[in-house]
Amino acid sequence: MIMHMLLRQTARNLKIFLKDKANIFFSLLAPLIVLGLYVLFLGRTQTDVLLSALKNAGFAGGEDEIRAFADCWMLSGVMASACITVPLCACGVMVQDKKRGICADLAASPVPSWLAPAAYFLSVVAAGLVICTVVLAICLVWLAVSGSWALSATQAFGLLGNLILSVLSSSTLLVFVVGFLRTEGAFTGLNVILGTMIGFLIGAYMPVSMFPKSIQYFTLIVPGSYSAGIFRNCFMNGALDRIADNISPQFADTLIEQYALKLDFFGRPIGVYVMAAVLAASVLIFAAANLIAALLRRKQIMR
Repeated sequence: MIMHMLLRQTARNLKIFLKDKANIFFSLLAPLIVLGLYVLFLGRTQTDVLLSALKNAGFAGGEDEIRAFADCWMLSGVMASACITVPLCACGVMVQDKKRGICADLAASPVPSWLAPAAYFLSVVAAGLVICTVVLAICLVWLAVSGSWALSATQAFGLLGNLILSVLSSSTLLVFVVGFLRTEGAFTGLNVILGTMIGFLIGAYMPVSMFPKSIQYFTLIVPGSYSAGIFRNCFMNGALDRIADNISPQFADTLIEQYALKLDFFGRPIGVYVMAAVLAASVLIFAAANLIAALLRRKQIMR
């Protein structure tokens, strides 16, 4: 009975989000900006810069390998951004319900205190998984059609696994943060600020290595940076292998450093498994924080 109620409440929250087409569009605005900037000029600029560096190093050709590398870099930014902005917009249902007094009604109703917060969280996760999976499918089709496909089966499954972990991480964090907002204006402000900044913080617009060291270290406290790092490794390792095999292993090693496939943790490079461990830890930490916050809010409402 309780599980049935939880599923119905989760489905209700998810339907409200999916029915709002404008909200879905704005949830994908940051990834669309990344894609648009890449198609308009970033892609050509990145490719030209890399080809120029390759020529200066004394190597000829490599256009196809470099273009595939640049495409994979762009798509990793698209996916990392979507795994943050989609759950954020799905959190809007929580704010709407607070404004309409629905949260207070749920708190006063004869249902377990954890049911409503759990339903909000599950709906945010479900929205993120559904829409981000569609985005990932589009990215993979892009690679196949453009001739830039360099993924192994392991890397393709790694993308799906990281998608799930990234959505869980961002959902637990954002549900916790949005839980403190009371008005739709505050939520809109958060949406605009985060949507604008996240592309820079996770290296979707330009490699993080181009930022000052202080900014690079600041990005280490953003879970999305680790998500983007894993996406980069899954998307770009195949292209890097082509560059190492067909052009130069040394040039491939330079790209690994410049494009932050290994994050610089205060002078120590960290790899994929450590990034995944950090994301998993963020899920546990903010899940506990959400549980405590939900209990405190219910006590406050019942007074």
